[in-house]
Amino acid sequence: MGEVAKVLNRTGQNQGRGNPRRGFGRAYDWLHKCLGFLVAAAVLFIAGGISMDVIVRNAGYGVAPWMLEAAEYCLFLATFLGAPWVLHLGEHVRIDMFVTKLPRRLGRIVEIAMDVTGLAVSAAILYYSASVALVARADGALVIKELIFPEWWIFAVVAFSAAMMCLEFLIRLGNAVTSAPDAAPHRQVPGGV
Repeated sequence: MGEVAKVLNRTGQNQGRGNPRRGFGRAYDWLHKCLGFLVAAAVLFIAGGISMDVIVRNAGYGVAPWMLEAAEYCLFLATFLGAPWVLHLGEHVRIDMFVTKLPRRLGRIVEIAMDVTGLAVSAAILYYSASVALVARADGALVIKELIFPEWWIFAVVAFSAAMMCLEFLIRLGNAVTSAPDAAPHRQVPGGV
C-alpha cells in the first residue's frame, strides 16, 4: 500500500463516526492537497510559459511581454501557497539535529516553543497583511505593470497563507500538549500530492 493511502487509512481509522473533527480533518487535508496542486500548476506554468516564450521569440514570432511578470507572480503564489502545505506534511526546512539529541521531554518542550514562535510570527504576518489588504481594497489601489489587477489580491494571498500557517501551528501545539510527555516530536505526513 502506498504511503499516501496508509496515511488516509490511518486518518479514517483514528477518527470515530461521531467525532465532529472528522469532517474538518477531511476538509483540511483536501484544502492542503489543493494548495499542493496549485503550487504544482504554478511551477508548471513557469516552466512551460518561459520555455514557450523563448521558443516563440527565437522563432521570430514576437515576444509575450507579460510572461516574465506572470512567472514572477506564479513564483510568489508557489511560495506562499506552498508554505502551509509543506508545514502540514512536515516537509518544511528543519534543523532538528539539536532536538533529536535532547531527551524526549526536553525535545518536546523545544518543539512546543518553536510552534509557539511559528504561531506568533504567522499571526503577525496575518495581522499586517490583512490590514494592508483591507486598506488597498478600500483605496482601490491597482498594480499597474504589464498585468493590471487590484493590489489587495497580493496581500490577500499572504494573509490566507499566514492564516493557514496559524491554524497548522495551533493543531501542532494541540497535538504536542495533549500527547504523552515522552512522545516523539511532531509527525510527518508522508506523500503529498
